[in-house]
Amino acid sequence: MTSVFERIKERWPASGPLSTVNGQRVILGILVMLLAAVPLAVRTVPIGLEEGAPAPRTYRATRAIQYVDQEATEALRQVASDAVSPVYAFDAQAQSDARRSVVEFFSSAVSVKTSFSEDTTSQVDFMLERYGSEVDTETIEAVVALEVESIEVAERNTEALVAGILSARILEGDLGDARNQLAQSAELIPLSLAERYVVIAAGSTFLEPTLVVDEAATARARQEASDRVSSVVILKQEGENIVEKGDIVTQRDIDMVRSLGGLEQGVDMQSTLAAIGLMWLLITAIGGYLQRFEHPVWLRFRDLLIMAVLLLGMMYLTRGTALLAPEVSPYVMPVPLAAILATLLVSPVAGILMTLLTTVAGLLLGFSGGVQVVATLLASAAAVVIMANISQRSHLFYAGAAVIALVGMVAFGASLASGNTLRTSLLGGAYGGVGGLVTAILTLGLLPFFEYIFGVTTDIRLLELGSPSHPLLRRLMTEAPGTYSHSVMTGNLAESAAEAIGANPVLARVGAYFHDVGKIRRPGFFVENQAGGENPHDTTSPTLSALIITAHVRDGIDLAKEYKLPKEIVDIIRQHHGTSMVTYFYNKAASNGATVLDSDFRYSGERPSTPEAALIMLADSVEAAVRTVKKATPPKIEEAVRKVVAAKMEDHQLDDADLTLADIERIVQVYARMLASIYHPRIEYPEAELRKEQHAS
Repeated sequence: MTSVFERIKERWPASGPLSTVNGQRVILGILVMLLAAVPLAVRTVPIGLEEGAPAPRTYRATRAIQYVDQEATEALRQVASDAVSPVYAFDAQAQSDARRSVVEFFSSAVSVKTSFSEDTTSQVDFMLERYGSEVDTETIEAVVALEVESIEVAERNTEALVAGILSARILEGDLGDARNQLAQSAELIPLSLAERYVVIAAGSTFLEPTLVVDEAATARARQEASDRVSSVVILKQEGENIVEKGDIVTQRDIDMVRSLGGLEQGVDMQSTLAAIGLMWLLITAIGGYLQRFEHPVWLRFRDLLIMAVLLLGMMYLTRGTALLAPEVSPYVMPVPLAAILATLLVSPVAGILMTLLTTVAGLLLGFSGGVQVVATLLASAAAVVIMANISQRSHLFYAGAAVIALVGMVAFGASLASGNTLRTSLLGGAYGGVGGLVTAILTLGLLPFFEYIFGVTTDIRLLELGSPSHPLLRRLMTEAPGTYSHSVMTGNLAESAAEAIGANPVLARVGAYFHDVGKIRRPGFFVENQAGGENPHDTTSPTLSALIITAHVRDGIDLAKEYKLPKEIVDIIRQHHGTSMVTYFYNKAASNGATVLDSDFRYSGERPSTPEAALIMLADSVEAAVRTVKKATPPKIEEAVRKVVAAKMEDHQLDDADLTLADIERIVQVYARMLASIYHPRIEYPEAELRKEQHAS
């Protein structure tokens, strides 16, 4: 059966960038990056909430969240900041400045008295012009009215009183008390009434606070008080209502719904570009890993395409869920699905890589966070381990049940670790069980779809084909029993060798079962089916015999297509003899003295292109060769095996099979050991009749 992928390959350009291995992979990588950027860039999701309007429906928390109410927090911090009193510092310069001002004031008055002689008006005017902004008119007039000696007395006393009072810590609000203190002190000094008035009036004028506000220290104290206020945190358990239908929506409600992730308004270009860049970097790194360490997967473009489809499918499913069903619990999502399908369709390593890709993608898409990331990794990795050991399709049901239980337990643990209550965590575990069920159902439904679209032959499909109840194998068993027995033996050999060199043992065994099905058309022409009877080749020309023998490859291909066997099996049938020569009939024809063409005695198939096809070619040849060894011993059997393998290598039949010399040596050892255990010399027991006579006597 030709898959959709194979049909596309038949129409694929034969030249240009798309025809080269590197070109195909570069273009696929670019397409995957561009398509992966779309769900990451689509970050404007209408959540249906408008501040001041009734909520159109009830919004619930899909996971436990801690929302910081910034508005309430800032209000509390402002209150704490305002409650801090100003921090004051003592102004040591205030006293000296005041004393200097007193001395300058009274010195000016003395100078005016001597300069303007008896002109009191001019004296007052001069003093008002110089000190009018600091000293009131009555005080200036009182000073000017004094004699010079009295002014000097007033100066000394005023300076002394001001200096004494300003040595204390005086606030702005304490100036009234300071002036009263100055007046009381002046009453105790023996002064004339006019002198006392001047001392009190001038001294009160020049008093000033000695404590001033330290702006920097005050700002620090208020900031510290603000910082000591803890953030106002609103806790919402999983499943708890954020806003109910009909309630008036506040900005806090919108922010809480948005904080769930995947429900955003507006586009943060910086974070969007960062998310796209990280995803591109991860895709590039995974591609480099496959090229370096998983070369077989890298060479199979189909496998790369499957991984790309799975990754993009999960990304679009995640974003679509956020758009269409934002209230869905993340535990309901079929998180391990992509990893499971990659395991079954490609390899367990591909499953682990897909786990990494989908987990990071979910994190960048905002659909998982915190503990959910760990839960996603754990569930997917464990699911890969479970599915990697599937040997029958029926086992998928048991594996599916295990995945359901696994995801449920992981969801329960993740919810409990997030700080939810036991009841809420049990509900999360139930959601996880539903997610596991969805994963199992989708796996069963999508696996045949991927097998058909991409022409993938999974181990499950191979094991179904290898069942003796398969119609074509039943025909082989009944119509060519000798060939069937030989195929089973070949399968056992190939399977063991595949395990030894790291090839696919299931494909090697099942491929060996079908490799000779073409002999059904003419079973009597093959020695294993003759059972000691007449050999039709005795009466047939060597050339015709060679044509009959080599035709079983073509007949096998026709039968394989008739029974809709997968491409991998068809390729093994086509390649199991490669282009090797039918030596027996070639030598027979050459011994007759006639002109012999090499091409008339060679198979028209293809040389093995996979390790599995090469293993079957070698197993087929060595099993037949060892059967002809007389008095077989382990050394003789190993020698026969080495001769067959050396002949195939000399004939360049293994050039395309991607086998190393170390692989070939391991294959020889496996085949020699197994064949020696089968064809070892038997002990010859006495005849039963002889034993009977001995007992009778």
